Amino acid sequence: MSFLNIWALSIAGLVVPALLILYFLKLRRRDQVVPSTLLWKRAVQDLQVNAPFQRLRKNLLLFLQMLALLAGVVALARPMIQSTATDEKSVVLMIDRSASMNALEKSRSRLDEAKEQAERLVRTLNSTGSRWFSFGGAPQKTRAMIIAFADRASVVAPFTSNTDELVAAIRSIEPTEQRTNLREALELAEAHVAPTRMGVEDTPMSAEPAAKIVLLSDGAIPELDQLAVRGAAMELLSVGATDDNAGITTLRVQRNYEKPELLEAFVRVQNFSSAEVTTDVSLYIDGKLQKVDSVRLGPAPAAAEPKKPAAADDGEIPPPAAAAPDTGASSASISMEITSDRAGVLEARVVRSDAFAADNSAWAVVPPPRKMRVLLVADKGTLASRVLRGLPLEEVKYLSPAEYEAAPEDEISTGGQLNFDVAIMAGPTTKRLPLGNYLFLGGLPEVEDISAGDVGENHALVWWDDAHAVLRNVLMDNIIVAKSTALKLPRAAETLVEGPNGPLMARVARGGRQFLLLGFTPELSTWWREPGYPIFMYNAIQYLGSAAAIADAGANRPGEPLKIPVPGGEAATVVTAPNGATTRVVPGSDGVALFGGTNHVGLYTAKPTSAGRENYAVNLEDEWESNIAPHKQIKIGQDEIATASSIKVATPEIWRWFVGAALAVVLLEWYIYNRRVMI
Repeated sequence: MSFLNIWALSIAGLVVPALLILYFLKLRRRDQVVPSTLLWKRAVQDLQVNAPFQRLRKNLLLFLQMLALLAGVVALARPMIQSTATDEKSVVLMIDRSASMNALEKSRSRLDEAKEQAERLVRTLNSTGSRWFSFGGAPQKTRAMIIAFADRASVVAPFTSNTDELVAAIRSIEPTEQRTNLREALELAEAHVAPTRMGVEDTPMSAEPAAKIVLLSDGAIPELDQLAVRGAAMELLSVGATDDNAGITTLRVQRNYEKPELLEAFVRVQNFSSAEVTTDVSLYIDGKLQKVDSVRLGPAPAAAEPKKPAAADDGEIPPPAAAAPDTGASSASISMEITSDRAGVLEARVVRSDAFAADNSAWAVVPPPRKMRVLLVADKGTLASRVLRGLPLEEVKYLSPAEYEAAPEDEISTGGQLNFDVAIMAGPTTKRLPLGNYLFLGGLPEVEDISAGDVGENHALVWWDDAHAVLRNVLMDNIIVAKSTALKLPRAAETLVEGPNGPLMARVARGGRQFLLLGFTPELSTWWREPGYPIFMYNAIQYLGSAAAIADAGANRPGEPLKIPVPGGEAATVVTAPNGATTRVVPGSDGVALFGGTNHVGLYTAKPTSAGRENYAVNLEDEWESNIAPHKQIKIGQDEIATASSIKVATPEIWRWFVGAALAVVLLEWYIYNRRVMI
């Protein structure tokens, strides 16, 4: 404890002697005739009490009066409780506002609790004279900075000692349902704590003492082992207590490539609480109930760690696990088939009320079934053109590589979206890649992380995934490739065929584009003579254009921007968020509007836009955020992070307590005095 007005304590040196003098003063007495000497003893005692130099006798009333007086003097000195963080000259408060911080603790969210703790903390830091022995001169002040972070981090209040500014900044922090990314918040804090000189790496600009970083979070933070704390001490102020949550961690929807009117939905539900959970899982299309299944989920394993968050992918529906509803495990996988011959929005919903609502629903935008419209970019007379003539397609448009590059924009795409269900590139490479689905036969798209590897000649295929929809009913045992180029792929790529030098067929999905890549030209192999090649072409077109064309089924995560094609002639599009808020977004030169306000899960709509691109689903699908069990201790890199105590008082000044104590003592003294007079 310290004092804001420590000089007020000097009053005690004046008032305490004055009180004692009052007890030493002699009374003026008058002569009084008494009938008896029995009262002489009392008179002598009074004379002794008022003798100025006699030793002070024990007196309860005097003690109480002095106690009340001292309590009043201490109240005038404005005592305050000092935070343990005030030993540092600078304090950085990092407030977690990721999805898991929306978990409810009784009647309020964890973020509200963290903001309250942060507000209490800053009120203990920046008041004048907040340190012991601040006699003379300006008292030492503590500066504080506020950083809010989820998937991205931002400074909501730079270093300041103004308590009102810090409190206003804390109260302005809004919740999000994004995943947690502590790396950016740490880098931002370190950049402000220990700035470097221009051009001189790791050279501090000043010799200021290191700051303290206080992390206010529930500790549900991935990849802590890959981080490090540099240039500051760090403490964790953990918030939250409940672990009651069961939610959807995976939703994949596709149309059956053989029967496009069938929708296949795969839902994975997990229980993260310490108690067994039984719940219904319902499927809706455009708000109408279609199917209900029941699952029983056992308690989450003790000390279970979530898996590393997977990269967003427009991928194939995962192979269903044993979809028995009553597994008794902490997770269950459900596969359902629904007949739907039109476009719509599919919603999977966990029918259960728990502490975390963000993962109780997930959405998928479902296009209508249709025959495929295909663009073939190849030289005349290629094998691909002859194969396409025999397939049941609605339209096939032929362009040479030169014609494709020179074609007007509206012939190829509308609002940044490919005008065809699938574009087949038989040989050429290109940078012209509107959002859509692509099959490359022998060539490669000019995009990041995809390139050509080692060249092979006259070899057989080593391995292929015959269970994949693209290679279903396709025999590849006797294929000999005259010349091939292995594929260098990103980590998220799905390999379908392996050659002696690496992958020869793979699927890559990113940013609204889906690529099926073949590392050799079919004409330079024996495959073109096999009946399996036309089957492969049909499977690939159906898969790209129908089965996996639902690019937004679980692909968008909170915080990821939506890419909205805007029709020509329109100046902007209006995006409506799940809470009803609207935002006007202007497209770029490519006709695509980027909307980055996807802070919450739900269904976003955009108008005007290209036909079939009005709805966009944003799902959580993150085990780290769904696992809301708080972490009271964390380890960043090799360092154990100290745990800070919660601030229990709403204001650091406690002079009111001493005023109350003084009043209570005065009342007690009055009571004792009156009882003695009556006796």
